[in-house]
Amino acid sequence: MSLVLPAAAQELHTIDSGAAPAGAYTLDPAHSSVTMRVSHFGLSYATLRFDKLDATLTYDPAHPEASKLQVTVDPASVDTGDEALNRQIATELFEAGKYPQIRFVSTTVKPTIEGRGQVTGDLTFHGVTRPVDLDVVFNGAGQDPQHQTRLGFSANATIQRSQFGVTKYRPAAGDDVSVDIEVEFKK
Repeated sequence: MSLVLPAAAQELHTIDSGAAPAGAYTLDPAHSSVTMRVSHFGLSYATLRFDKLDATLTYDPAHPEASKLQVTVDPASVDTGDEALNRQIATELFEAGKYPQIRFVSTTVKPTIEGRGQVTGDLTFHGVTRPVDLDVVFNGAGQDPQHQTRLGFSANATIQRSQFGVTKYRPAAGDDVSVDIEVEFKK
């Protein structure tokens, strides 16, 4: 299936991060996702998706290092495709009643090559705050059919859940967790 953009949207679309409009952006949750992948008995990788997330981005293309990002994820919104497993992970592994938010706040933004960079920030997960590096790709900027300016990014990181005090079910569930992020922000 291919996505065909109206001619006006195509004309306003750019993959040049320096040409994207500066300003304050909010997350479009309908076009965004945060997923985690973790080894299950070394046989496969279980994928966990979070259904409730929020984020803000202050973007400065002239000075990308001045850009700021804040993300909040509801750990109780974990979705594996199995309701019983969702409840088990949310209550027993994430302890969502005790730790109701997973939060990331950027501390530095380092552009590397055009359209790519690294965002370092403080990740608070399970009551523990540690620095995490996100490898980020700028996917583009453009206007949607309602003439709202949008920015799109992909990012990924690998964390060790034991560093955040999440050790239950090891070694059946692996320690290394791959975090994949797909987001659209709107101005």
